[in-house]
Parts: sequence; C-alpha cells; structure tokens
Amino acid sequence: MLSKILGAVGVVLLIAGVVLAVRPVSVQGRDCGSLFQPGKGITPMQCDPRLATRGNVVVGLGTGGVALMLTGFAVAAVRDRRTRVSS
Repeated sequence: MLSKILGAVGVVLLIAGVVLAVRPVSVQGRDCGSLFQPGKGITPMQCDPRLATRGNVVVGLGTGGVALMLTGFAVAAVRDRRTRVSS
C-alpha cells in the first residue's frame, strides 16, 4: 500500500512539474513564453528571473517525483523479497 501511495504522489509531482513548465509566464502584461518555448523575439529582462524561478520549481518537482517513484519501487521490492525469504 505504501509503495502505491509513494508512486501516485510521485506521478502527481511529475505532472505538476510538466504543467508548470508548459504554462506561459507573463510580466506586466508581456508574454514571456514558457520554459519549453520562450517568447518569440527578444524577451524583456523582467522575464529572466521569473523563468529562472519557474525552472527551479519545475526541477524540484521533477526530482521529488522521480525520487518518490523510485522509493515506491524500492519499498515494493524489499517487501516482495521479505515475503519470498520468510516463506
């Protein structure tokens, strides 16, 4: 049960990271674009900190999601090995 919960939370974090990466950023009414596709032409300098902050959040969510999913797989593997050894 714990492994399924960890895996599900990891998937939710990964999805949230992708949504934030695709969602466009705007500063004072100007479109800065998204992390995957910056705005066309020259973006204003006010966009740089916003895009950098959004990038840090996306990396954090992605890393956390992958870590939780791997932890879920590890918990499932340990639990499976314990049941095989004790039988």
